[in-house]
Formats: sequence, C-alpha cells, structure tokens
Amino acid sequence: MPAIHAEHCYPQSANTVWQRIHDFADLQSWLPGVTGCTVEGEGVGAIRTVATANGGEVVEELVGYDDDARQFSYRILKAPGVSASADFVATLTVLGAAGGGCKVTWQADFRAGNNAPADKVEKARQGAEQMYRFCLSHLAGLLDSE
Repeated sequence: MPAIHAEHCYPQSANTVWQRIHDFADLQSWLPGVTGCTVEGEGVGAIRTVATANGGEVVEELVGYDDDARQFSYRILKAPGVSASADFVATLTVLGAAGGGCKVTWQADFRAGNNAPADKVEKARQGAEQMYRFCLSHLAGLLDSE
C-alpha cells in the first residue's frame, strides 16, 4: 500500500490544536477549499459529506476516534479520482511536544489497482501528501491569527 505522510509542528499546545480540528463535522472551519460539510450519524460510523470549492463532493466515514489520544481516522468512500476499491484510510494525530507546542501528523494508506502504472500511483501519492502539507500549513496560519 502506498503510504502518505505529512506533519507540521506548532507553537500552540496539543489541546489547543486538537480543539481546532477534532470536530468531524467542522472541516470547513480549518481546511482550505471546503465550502460545506454535513454529517449523518454520530461517533464511529458517522458519514461526512464534504462540498469543495471546485464543485466536487467527498464522502468519508469516521472509522476511529480517540479524544484522549487526540486522534481520528476516516475512510474515503467517494471522491474524485479515488476508486471505491482503494480502501483509502487516513489518520490525523495531535502529539504534545517539548516546550508546550505540538506536532500534527496526517497519514494515509490506499490500495492501488492491480493494473495501475507505478508512476501514476506515485504521482497520486505525492499529490495527496502535498495537499496534506498545504492544509497543515494553512492550519498554522489560522492558529497564529487567533
């Protein structure tokens, strides 16, 4: 499975950053390009439908949530360019750091189709990783302005 990994360090406490990103239904408050978000259900198993600025729609299922560990995981059920068989699962984790700051990691794995050319799989992996890094940098700007 191709692995995607991005991380960013913040001067704010882990609890401060977690409070900003922990709500599965509030993606549009911190993720650029998201214009709306609705959630059906509660807790693990909840389904989030995300509207994007380019008119796209992404549907995700919450597959894990641990408030104490400041971590949640979701599976992409539907997204432009993501096959239903990709089993794309991502995890966001907020870890405390020395000096009172924190580090956020955003990791994901997915299955590439059996006939998928390796260069296209790598390009998709790099694109997702770049997007995660951009989003985490954007979050830093939001936190700094609060």
